[in-house]
Amino acid sequence: MMKQTYLQRSSLGQKSKLRHGFAGCLGLLMILLSMTTWAQQRILSGKVTSAEDGSDLPGVSVLVVGTSNGTQTAADGTYKISVTSGSKVRFTSVGMISQEIDITNQTTLNVILQPNSQALSEVVVVGYGTQRKADVTGATATVTAKDFNAGVLNNPLQAVQGKVSGLVISAPNSDPTNNRPTIRLRGTSSLSANSEPLIVIDGVAGAPLNSVAPEDIQSVDVLKDASAAAIYGSRGANGVIIVTTKKGTAGRTSVEYSGYISMGKEVRRPGFLTPDEFRAKLVEQNVTGQDYGSSTNWIDQVTQTSWTQNHSVAVSGGAEKFSYRGSLIYLDQPGIVKNSGFNRINARLNLVQKALNDRLELQLLLSHQTNNKKFVDYGALRSAVRFNPTQPIYNADGTFNQPQGQFEVENPLARLVQLTNQGKERQTLLNAKASYEIVKGLKVGVNASQSTFDYLYGFFIPSYFRGSGNSISRGRRETQEVLDRLIESTINYTNTIDKHNFSVLLGHTYQKVSNEGFGAENSNFPDAFGYNNLGAGNSNADGSTNRQVNSYKSEAILVGLIGRINYSYNEKYLLTANIRRDGSSRFGVNNRWGWFPSVSAGWRLIEEDFIKSGNVFSDLKLRAGYGVTGNQDGIADYAARMLYGSQGSYFTNGGFQTAYFYSQNANPDLKWETSAMTNIGVDFGLMKGRLTGSVEVYYKDTRDLLFNYPVAIGSKYGSQQLTAVTNNVLANVGRVSNKGIELSLDYQAISTKDFEWRTSLNLAHNTNKIISLSNGLFQYNTNNPILYGGFGSGQGGIASPIVLQEGYAIGTFYGPRVIGFNDKGEYIYQDFGGGGTQPAGADRTYLGNAQPKLTFGWQNNFTYKNWDLSFFFRGSVGQKVANGMYIYFANPNRFPGENLLKDAFSTGIGKGVSSAWSDLWLENASFVRLDNFRLGYRIPGMKKVLQNAQVYLSGQNIFVFTKYRGADPEVRTGDSRSQYGSISDDNRAVNLSPGVDPISYYPRARTLVAGISLTF
Repeated sequence: MMKQTYLQRSSLGQKSKLRHGFAGCLGLLMILLSMTTWAQQRILSGKVTSAEDGSDLPGVSVLVVGTSNGTQTAADGTYKISVTSGSKVRFTSVGMISQEIDITNQTTLNVILQPNSQALSEVVVVGYGTQRKADVTGATATVTAKDFNAGVLNNPLQAVQGKVSGLVISAPNSDPTNNRPTIRLRGTSSLSANSEPLIVIDGVAGAPLNSVAPEDIQSVDVLKDASAAAIYGSRGANGVIIVTTKKGTAGRTSVEYSGYISMGKEVRRPGFLTPDEFRAKLVEQNVTGQDYGSSTNWIDQVTQTSWTQNHSVAVSGGAEKFSYRGSLIYLDQPGIVKNSGFNRINARLNLVQKALNDRLELQLLLSHQTNNKKFVDYGALRSAVRFNPTQPIYNADGTFNQPQGQFEVENPLARLVQLTNQGKERQTLLNAKASYEIVKGLKVGVNASQSTFDYLYGFFIPSYFRGSGNSISRGRRETQEVLDRLIESTINYTNTIDKHNFSVLLGHTYQKVSNEGFGAENSNFPDAFGYNNLGAGNSNADGSTNRQVNSYKSEAILVGLIGRINYSYNEKYLLTANIRRDGSSRFGVNNRWGWFPSVSAGWRLIEEDFIKSGNVFSDLKLRAGYGVTGNQDGIADYAARMLYGSQGSYFTNGGFQTAYFYSQNANPDLKWETSAMTNIGVDFGLMKGRLTGSVEVYYKDTRDLLFNYPVAIGSKYGSQQLTAVTNNVLANVGRVSNKGIELSLDYQAISTKDFEWRTSLNLAHNTNKIISLSNGLFQYNTNNPILYGGFGSGQGGIASPIVLQEGYAIGTFYGPRVIGFNDKGEYIYQDFGGGGTQPAGADRTYLGNAQPKLTFGWQNNFTYKNWDLSFFFRGSVGQKVANGMYIYFANPNRFPGENLLKDAFSTGIGKGVSSAWSDLWLENASFVRLDNFRLGYRIPGMKKVLQNAQVYLSGQNIFVFTKYRGADPEVRTGDSRSQYGSISDDNRAVNLSPGVDPISYYPRARTLVAGISLTF
């Protein structure tokens, strides 16, 4: 037994030894295998260039297929990536044909990519999809991020200002708190409704423009004509601007940082009297008692150099099936007016996931923005130009000097320091998309989004502010909440049968927008409360109160059915047809639904042998289209309904009761404005593609214009002969036309290994005409023209300069023509009726128009080795501007109560003559502006640390050539400012009174920028 036991133990020990031996062999084998694998892994490096011109290709995605191991080429086209033998590496770049290359034992691999006319760079984003540029039959334009304007951009569309023919973007001053420019595409087509294009962000129609930062934008596509915009139906009449944000690409994680600081300084200050010049005029005119002994430049006191900073960090990357990009951006922009400014934080996350053999694609796009605004005090600006420059800033006791008895002429610095006027905005946009390819060519999609906007506004005047006789505190609070929900479903089928290519799109869209707000105002409460305890106020000394409280809520629903067919034969003959049926709750019960069709065709002449054989053109396509679109934006949600409102109070049963009465007439026939547009275009390429361009000719006829027409209370109106309860009604009456021609050119002038010069030019001419202001139900009195437009606070007694008249353009100036002055310095006007002259009671005539005859933009880009230089000129020709500042401040009759322009004493106007509107104050506002320049340098030798490193200097509004004497030849009117300074757009004022330069002077800044861009 003992032996047996021994033998058993020996057997067990032998087995143990065998196990240890096996484990050792296995470990050795694993080490050998790992060493072999390590030996197979190595660094692959090389350069990627273009087959077209041999240029380096930066940003090319380099990915080991089937893994998340990837990178991107640096600015000089070079790359490094870890690979193993037997793997495949895919090279992908926008605008080029992708390549997959098998890896054996090489350590260096240079790749040449061929241009691909069907790749993304040749794809145009259209409504609810994309199209090859070669197949597009409508009038469209695309601007990508590499061609955006440089510098301080506090509004996304400033990035494409002047880049697209026919698209006019005007941001006429440097007020950072009013950063929404006026946008017009092919002219103004409305009297009362919004005339700006529809904004679409990543497929979300009507998304808030400021929800996206310029740094996050990949491209901006503009749909100009109705054949392209009809897919958006009742919102496409003014064109469509589609913003596409940046997404991640497959490859290793890339971290990008860009930042800049900028200096903004006032330019083109109007020439007001200096303190010494003011004193000299007092002596010259024997005026006493108006020299207060100080020398104060009030404009200097309220302005400053603005130092802006911007920082942007973006992280992107992904694998073969998944990509991501997240960004965080901070902008801080003080105004060039003291105690004003704007800061913004943008956060964005874009995720894309593919699955099920790429048949399923999911996207999640999330953005949030917070804006803080300290509003510009325009009252301080008005006072700064009017205040006597010999007045001191402070009294002897250190308090602000405020002369009594001068209404609206207040110590401007006191206003800036003592008044509080600020707001805060929060915007969040959540967008989820899913698409699934059921079978080859058949794809269904869902797009759901929710946008929220929250606004909080506060205004406070303390009791110690002594402007305009103030002696009590006043405050106001306002809130606003907007909720916009959208859900869309689409089905898309594409197929190719022999030489026939076609696609069909069907879809449904539902959008609901709710808007609610609250406002409260009170006065006479402790200054320490500010605007945070309005209930503590007691307005009147007798104990009664004068509190003002208001609230509102409205909702609007838009439902749409969409359809589109694209067809091409042999990639030569093209046809596109769109149809949309919209229903809107904003309009009358008789007209809530409408059809919006379009059709366009194209002929790719370059595919014809008789063109191809000539070797003259590299591209040639003829396009023609016609479509009908609508306009419902800018109309109140309940514009078609009869409304009630409070109308004061009445005394009954021993007390006062609030009275309610009708505040708006109903109009069950109210509907959207309708625009029919015909467009003919030619796309061409010459010199082997070095010169490309397009020519567009269009005619746009807009009918059923929305406008308030007078009706007598108690009279019958409309098709149903309703009884009027107020003295006006919103109705569809007028008709306006716009016609024009556009030219776009792009020329690759020089392209060598080290040096490149590319230049582009766009020109546009548009003619506007009011065809009719009457119909069978509502008549316009041609003997009593409608005058519009004002020059702002303090000029209410001056006649309106704009006339609405059939046969003339919107923005036509109307008034007397001055031909001289009599011995008293009174105006002598031309007498059109009697053929002579007259000193008073002047006849009026048509004096010119505020719309330019020609707009243009000219871009030049140069690169030399590691250097790049670009500059951009923008301008317009032929427009007139009514110079409100000169009407008011060039009249010597206002001296010495207010400061004046130096030109006031050379106008010929005599003492005692009041300011009056006439052609004397109508000026040529044509201009050419060096709008943007940029000089950049790519730092070499950084590849081991950075993929790319670049520093640059840029500038905006460098100089402007113009004969206009005002602060700036680009003027914007229509901002409706309450006494508190909060801003809203008045569509009618913006549409009908272009070219009216008000007294509210805000300086325009010249901006110089120093920045850096890094990619890790």
